[in-house]
Amino acid sequence: MPFEPTDEQEEILGHDPARHGVILAGPGTGKSATVVALIERLAARDQPPRVKLLTFTRAASSELAKKVSEHPQATAERPSTIHSFAISVLLRNPGSANFPLPLRMADDWETANIVRPTLAARIGVGLKMIDLLLREMEANWQSLRPQDDPRLTAEVRARFLGVWREHREVYGYTLLAELPDLLRQALRDHTDLQGLRYDLLIVDEYQDLNACDIEVLHRLSERGCAILAAGDDDQSIYSFRKAAPEGIRRFGQDYPESADYPLSVTKRCGRRIVEWARFVIEGDPDRPRDRNPLVPDAEAPAGEAALLGFTDHDGEAAGVAALVVGLVRREGVAPGEILVLFRGDRSGLFSRPIKERLTAEGITVADPDLVRRALGEDDNRRAMAIFRLLVRAEDSLAWATLLNLTERIGAALLDYIYERARVARMGLGTALLEAHDAAFPGAPKAPARAAAAMIRAVREWLEAHPLPEAEPEGGWGHWLVGVAGGDVVPQLSAELAEIVRALDGVAEAEDLGRFLSQVAPLGTDLALARQNGVRFMTMAGSKGLTVQGAIVAACEEGIVPRPGVELAEERRLLYVAMTRARRFVYCTWARRRQGPTARAGAPNVGERRTPCSFLNGGPVESQDGDGFIRGRWR
Repeated sequence: MPFEPTDEQEEILGHDPARHGVILAGPGTGKSATVVALIERLAARDQPPRVKLLTFTRAASSELAKKVSEHPQATAERPSTIHSFAISVLLRNPGSANFPLPLRMADDWETANIVRPTLAARIGVGLKMIDLLLREMEANWQSLRPQDDPRLTAEVRARFLGVWREHREVYGYTLLAELPDLLRQALRDHTDLQGLRYDLLIVDEYQDLNACDIEVLHRLSERGCAILAAGDDDQSIYSFRKAAPEGIRRFGQDYPESADYPLSVTKRCGRRIVEWARFVIEGDPDRPRDRNPLVPDAEAPAGEAALLGFTDHDGEAAGVAALVVGLVRREGVAPGEILVLFRGDRSGLFSRPIKERLTAEGITVADPDLVRRALGEDDNRRAMAIFRLLVRAEDSLAWATLLNLTERIGAALLDYIYERARVARMGLGTALLEAHDAAFPGAPKAPARAAAAMIRAVREWLEAHPLPEAEPEGGWGHWLVGVAGGDVVPQLSAELAEIVRALDGVAEAEDLGRFLSQVAPLGTDLALARQNGVRFMTMAGSKGLTVQGAIVAACEEGIVPRPGVELAEERRLLYVAMTRARRFVYCTWARRRQGPTARAGAPNVGERRTPCSFLNGGPVESQDGDGFIRGRWR
């Protein structure tokens, strides 16, 4: 369908690329389509400006990449996340920031099974303490100021920082949260960085940026690049990474004389849904009063919105399942067009009984953990580690993985290798190979024999499978599936093979190393997009999605909002959840909670509960859920 801009969108399409500007866009108002149309219009000029499109999330980047690909004349550069942009600049400018070389990101499995436990052992603390220390360090990078956790002492903090610096050099990793701060440091310290010659930087989801991200953009603007920010302060929900709505609200102060573009007509949500969601967000007493309210498109359907109460946890689970069944079988909504959302769902506390009921009804449920589970299987993990060694034979995390997965190798040998690496100030992979070539002098004998046998087998495989000089025909994913198989590199599971093949042509991968680094994040996005099943996720995880129906479960006081957290962000979370759907939005709650969810939220076990206070007095009143379902789909 051709893009036919509204009056608001037409203003944006006339934007001067030499001027700063901000697009304040409500949910479903066509922000992404407008940005792509603007790039297309700029690319059609006789002397087109150099434009770069940045986003915060992978999902947003993938969606924008898809939309840009539909307009080939607009493809000046593929959209990137801020983290990917940081990687590209840092790799193009070696020595511009302080991190282990070559740049190697630890994935989730490596972080959980290698980085955290070995770091904890070096410091002599538990994993919970390591998590506190890592979160505090990341908060300091993100906020650009000390964020001391009162649970940590100065002594533990000092020891952690010293050991962590040594540990990251030995294992050769960089943390994802470091990347924007490393780019900030490079921009601060070097005026001659390559790869930054842009006239206009369009930054999507600007409200998700923290202080570090915003300083990066400011330093880029000082080099002659105009910034066009697009986002919505009403959808700022990432305070856990120190993002806040004030970032986009103060854009005009940070960039004086900037253009201001509102987008307020939603083409996504039905009229009843908009009315209900507006009641929630406009109840924030600190929200700016001068912004244009979200309004439905003139041709929008009425939409259906209901607040449904159920007797207890089991009744609510049965009710949510019945709502899904009704949408699928009576309204013709595809399972993949339905979201079931929760404020939190640790260990499947809320979702498991609903999924069980839907499975019994023969309705497909999406598996959000498919990629994580596939990458956690021992054979797949062993293969991925050896693929890493094709890129760099001394990759420390890859060798640590293989040691971890090889029988009869314990902590004693790892400590032995770590100590050699630490004393010689080299990577663990290099220290391991040197120790092997010297017959592991002074090492525990049985583990050393097991390690030697594993290393010999891996080296022989690597010699027999040289890395192609360029991306093979068909892509890296197809090549990896083809070379896997055997005792050393096991055949990839069907799930992982499908994932890596699907990444060909999608991943930003000039080489195999970059391709491997995107298997987990991009693979997760692709897997969810391809699964035609009901999706269960947190409210925060739903951001950026558009579906036909959304069910917001456990929507009662004490769960939404959570006790002791910022009410304004809790309100924004609910607003995000409510504005995902075009036609159907149901919020459900339990009058009492006993059993598995009894202690969720406020600990009033077995006592009466009430609907979320954000919904009190709104246009949709609570009604009995069972009665609604019986009357709705007789």
